[in-house]
Amino acid sequence: MPTANDSRAPLPEPSESAKDGLFATTQWTVVLDAGVNSERGRAALETLCTQYWFPVYALVRRRGLEPEAARDCTQEFFARLLEKDGLSKVRKERGRFRSFLAQSVRNFLADAWDRSRAQKRGAGAPHVSIEAEAAEGRYLDGCDHASPDHLFDRAWAREVLATSRTRLSAELRASGNGPVLEILERMGDPKASSLGQEAERLNIPLNTLKSHLHRARRRQIEILRQLIGETVSTPMEIDAELQHLLSALG
Repeated sequence: MPTANDSRAPLPEPSESAKDGLFATTQWTVVLDAGVNSERGRAALETLCTQYWFPVYALVRRRGLEPEAARDCTQEFFARLLEKDGLSKVRKERGRFRSFLAQSVRNFLADAWDRSRAQKRGAGAPHVSIEAEAAEGRYLDGCDHASPDHLFDRAWAREVLATSRTRLSAELRASGNGPVLEILERMGDPKASSLGQEAERLNIPLNTLKSHLHRARRRQIEILRQLIGETVSTPMEIDAELQHLLSALG
């Protein structure tokens, strides 16, 4: 199971879900296919923006803006991006949503976003909610001397990993295997209980626990691929994007 401390986690073969026609229905390909002035395209883009707003906030903060100004800038950026003509610069050749979003932020900052704040927006303008304390707390938690671009990629990778963990946890709980994820994440910790002790605690055979852990590892990789598939334009990009994001955590 890849973690924030393991940027060298081996990648399994692409799953069948990344190869078949289901890929064409993912959020970023909907944006690319639906194009400008499409409610379907803008709805798909809004879903992606809502999920990945924090890397934008982190990038803006690293550019030197104070927390309040960074929140305003981030919200202004997404409001513009989600307007009816906000997809006008999206092209299929741009590939990954992560790359498109990062470049769009750079362009926005270069265009002196603060001048636009003098113009009031009408009611109903697109908006991505940002909770001030949570945003700044997460930024400071990952703050170091990384470059703005590297910080953006690392924040993105953490969002993807956190989402995969949440989904895997929900699936394991629903199947009655909730403790498996916690055991999996403690593996490698010298202070953690042995698998034999964990199996005894759960009152299951050791081989059964090992089987649960193996399936959980494989399932999280599948979930990671699904999440990344939502943000690239072809299934061939999934492996490279997954490797890039794991490296960003190094």
